Formats: sequence, structure tokens, C-alpha cells
Amino acid sequence: MDDYEAIRRLIAIYGQLLDSKRFEDWGRLFCEDAVFRVWGKVHEGRAAIQREIGGMQPDAPGKHVVLAPVIDLDADGAHALVWTDLCALATGPDGILVATIGRYHDRLRKEADGRWRFAERVLVMGGEAVPADVADTPAH
Repeated sequence: MDDYEAIRRLIAIYGQLLDSKRFEDWGRLFCEDAVFRVWGKVHEGRAAIQREIGGMQPDAPGKHVVLAPVIDLDADGAHALVWTDLCALATGPDGILVATIGRYHDRLRKEADGRWRFAERVLVMGGEAVPADVADTPAH
């Protein structure tokens, strides 16, 4: 599998594992020293991310839907920037509803075992400004 396909797989499996509440498998998608920023909070380290983000998941079934990612590989072949739009669906008393929309701004790292993992994941919700220290989606 080439790097682009491996990264697309990482992006896709993220939501599937989270929605299936397979939090240990999901946690292994992150580097040990990863950072996850969402809702104005910063979660540092794989264990904290797994505990805090996994703990946000509702009891009722939900679904993370992601669109095609934009992937920029660094020349070193071990780092990438990735932008992915998402829509999170939730089950409510009246059926399925849109829980949120947003865009993931990711820094990925290919680790010694050859697997791509999230080094930093910043989730910018619809209507929020992209933080100044986060790379915005490229124009080309």
C-alpha cells in the first residue's frame, strides 16, 4: 500500500473505530506524544486523547462521515499535512440528525513500524476560525 492509500485508510478507520466504540484500537491511531485540539481544549498524549475524546462519544449510535482528504506529503516521506471535512451524525428521538460539521487539520507522522499516525489533530467546527498556528487548506 502506498503512503497516500495508507493515509486515506487512517482517515477512514478513525471514524469507524470511534463509532464502533473500539477505543483501544482507535487510540493506537495516534502517536504516543500526539496532541488533539477541539472545542477550545488541548489533549496531550495518546492515553489522554483516548480517555477524553473517547469519553465524549454518546451512548446512542452515531456516525462520523468524512469526505476525500487533501494530502500533502513532506519531501522526507515521514510527515504529512492532511485536511478532511467531516459531518457527525447522531441518533435522536426523531431519527438521525446532524450533530456537527467541521474540518480536521492533521499533522501525520510515519513511525518506525511503518504506520502513519496522527501527531496532531485539530478539529475546527463549522463557523469557527482556523487557529493562526494551524495550516489552512491549500489552494492548489
